[in-house]
Amino acid sequence: MPTVAERQLAAWQQIAKGWLVDDAMPADDGQLVDRCRACGKGIALAADAYGNLYRYHRDEYLALIVLHLRNHHADLDPN
Repeated sequence: MPTVAERQLAAWQQIAKGWLVDDAMPADDGQLVDRCRACGKGIALAADAYGNLYRYHRDEYLALIVLHLRNHHADLDPN
């Protein structure tokens, strides 16, 4: 049987899987940032100021979206 934390994480992951993210938008410091379409805040770095690309495993990227949702869209709390 899953723990409370595992159930909560799974619920947030379900929301994150369908969350709309705008890819590689420029930031003020020259970095490229994937941004939340709902609020415009950064979710993940796409490239640093020198053009070096960041690569994420699918689970890592999902975790970054979950982190963003919990920090900036807490009103969506499914629990």
